Amino acid sequence: MSTPASKPSEAQRSLLRFLQREGKIAAADVVRLEKEAQEKGLPIAEALEAAGIISERDLAALMAATLRLRQIDLTAYPFDPGLARELKEAVATRYEIVPLRVDGRTIEVATANPLDLDGLKAVEFATGKRVKAVVASRSEIRDGLAHVYRLQESLDQFLQHVPDESVTVTELHDPGNDLRKVAQEAELPPVVKLADLILIEGIKSRASDVHVEPATDAVAVRYRIDGILEESFRFPKWVQNALVARLKVMAKLDITERRLPQDGRIQLRYQDRVVDLRVSSLPAHNGEKITLRILDAATGIKALDRLGFSDSDLQKMRDAIAKPEGLILVTGPTGSGKTTTLYALLREKISPNLNIVTIENPIEYQLKGINQVEVNDKQGLTFAGVLRSVLRQDPDVILIGEIRDEETAQIAMQAAQTGHLVLTTAHTNDASAAVTRLIDLGIESSVVASTVHLVVAQRLVRRCCPACSEPYVTADDTRRLLRVDEAAAAQIRHGTGCMTCRQTGYSGRIGVYEVVPITPALTKLIESNAGESIIRQQARKEGHNGVIDDAREKLLAGVTTPEEVLRVVQVNDYAPRCPGCEREVVDEYSVCPHCGTELRATCSGCGKPLTAGWTSCPYCGIKPGAVKRAAADVDAPGRPPARQRSYKALVVDDSEAIRDIVRITLERSDLGLSVVTACDGKEALERIAVERPDVVVLDLQMPEIDGFEVCRRLRSDVRTAFLPVLMLTAQQGEEHVTKAFAVGTDDYVVKPFRR
Repeated sequence: MSTPASKPSEAQRSLLRFLQREGKIAAADVVRLEKEAQEKGLPIAEALEAAGIISERDLAALMAATLRLRQIDLTAYPFDPGLARELKEAVATRYEIVPLRVDGRTIEVATANPLDLDGLKAVEFATGKRVKAVVASRSEIRDGLAHVYRLQESLDQFLQHVPDESVTVTELHDPGNDLRKVAQEAELPPVVKLADLILIEGIKSRASDVHVEPATDAVAVRYRIDGILEESFRFPKWVQNALVARLKVMAKLDITERRLPQDGRIQLRYQDRVVDLRVSSLPAHNGEKITLRILDAATGIKALDRLGFSDSDLQKMRDAIAKPEGLILVTGPTGSGKTTTLYALLREKISPNLNIVTIENPIEYQLKGINQVEVNDKQGLTFAGVLRSVLRQDPDVILIGEIRDEETAQIAMQAAQTGHLVLTTAHTNDASAAVTRLIDLGIESSVVASTVHLVVAQRLVRRCCPACSEPYVTADDTRRLLRVDEAAAAQIRHGTGCMTCRQTGYSGRIGVYEVVPITPALTKLIESNAGESIIRQQARKEGHNGVIDDAREKLLAGVTTPEEVLRVVQVNDYAPRCPGCEREVVDEYSVCPHCGTELRATCSGCGKPLTAGWTSCPYCGIKPGAVKRAAADVDAPGRPPARQRSYKALVVDDSEAIRDIVRITLERSDLGLSVVTACDGKEALERIAVERPDVVVLDLQMPEIDGFEVCRRLRSDVRTAFLPVLMLTAQQGEEHVTKAFAVGTDDYVVKPFRR
């Protein structure tokens, strides 16, 4: 847009002299360009581009290279609105200089004209700091000024079509935090709205964790749903600092501290329920990463018979919880549902005649009829310290969130031996490893053998979506790995993906378990310090199936998929089998006791084990010939290699010919885009939900749902509110252009071709 005619400033003329020295323009051009710029009211940079001499981007690159300054891409810069207090908007706007960061007595600024010495001196005078300049294009400078000084307006442009929905932050008493120095930008209405929408979406989607992750050019928001991280939003980089500041304010963290990790807590009231969130900030290369663990009491405590235990395992659990003393140990990796199992066991035990105390970090669910204590290492409330105090409270049942060290293990064992029922967790692969883990922590094997009544090992697998699951053929190598015969494999199902399951094929999770009561035979083995494989084989002999066996049963019942079982359960870690008869054997066996198949090659002279590839025995010198493996190993399918992020465009047009023209043009460009297409607005919205494109090229006139309505729906959903949309259409009328920008398009381009 032109401005009233004015004489070019000294800074503008210095730009022309610079280009003359570099041979880009002649002396006569200097006078002509000055005159044109004055008559049309254009800045010199715009006049140069209008004349086709040099673009603003090329001009920035030339100045940076010639003056040996760093060129920066401001489209992917995390602007800090707090810097508006360092440099007044009037100074920054007058000289078109964007403050980037402050480092001690130096302020780094971006400018499109580093030859404007008056502007740099004005910044130095206004801030009292030494100025370090970097170069950016003029349009990027103008956008940067808006993001720093008018953050509210910038965010409002993106969020104006998103319906308002909010949460109420419940005040938590924490005298250790002082929030008097709250950053003003963290309280701006659009920033508050954006943070609320992120948290609400996490609660609605049943996410266990929310990850706000700064990338080099954007801010990604990912939700862990049913154990899998899914990227849901991708916001512009300039949103980063304000969004992180808002979340830290909500969690009562120090927003001025960006170099050290911090932990906090948010309690929200959403609709008619209270939700707790545990917040962790972590300084990362691209900025602070925020992770929020959602503890939603509305999900409720599940009954023991709703967790997926078989009838026989359920009876073992109830027999153990009915005992007045001893220890019940639930083991598995983080996120495997151990706490849910413990709470379900406690629910069976709640009675007005019992004093039940839990020691947790954190308290995930609130239970009526029990006393819950939260560990706080900062305040000196450790598991071991709290447990000592609890034992003086006349407890009947004690739940210990986790046995981490020898001290906690010793006290827990003493409690279990002195008339208390103790429930706790550990981190091991299976039940036999959990027993040896206690011994490794310093507990005598005889104490473990006499105190532990039940060990439960578990994992969580995703359920097939009931709305879209169907039978499918399993690959032969996968079927053999899972030891499923061809006839039984006909029962296997998987989800094809639908709107109900967000196109994942899965909906919800279920546990797969190994439930082992400590019998007299197992007690003897534990007392004798038997190895894990010996204990495991005895448990199998007594009919206690492993996690893989329970997972296989749920697989053949159509509850989950082979991919889920292989993802969650380390198949090769469980019960090796003889390649001859397929019966379980122990690692130490050289020969199968059931069928006589050689499991490991041994020397015929001294009986020592031999390694594949040896041509003679190193122990006695006999040459038995080259040693070969007794049976070929079946390896689990390897994990796919990590994928680098690629960018994707969605082209929407009801004309196949035009779709092909645009697709081929984009694919042959140097943008590195992969391209998918849709033939109408309805298909476009469905593909956007599944494909998650980085940009949408949208036709205007389409059947059923036109381009205006597609854009309006995208802008009304926070997931796609920031998704770039380019309308490519044959409609040239001013009313169409106005309406397109009103519904939220980023650009409007008239098609240079016809159908």
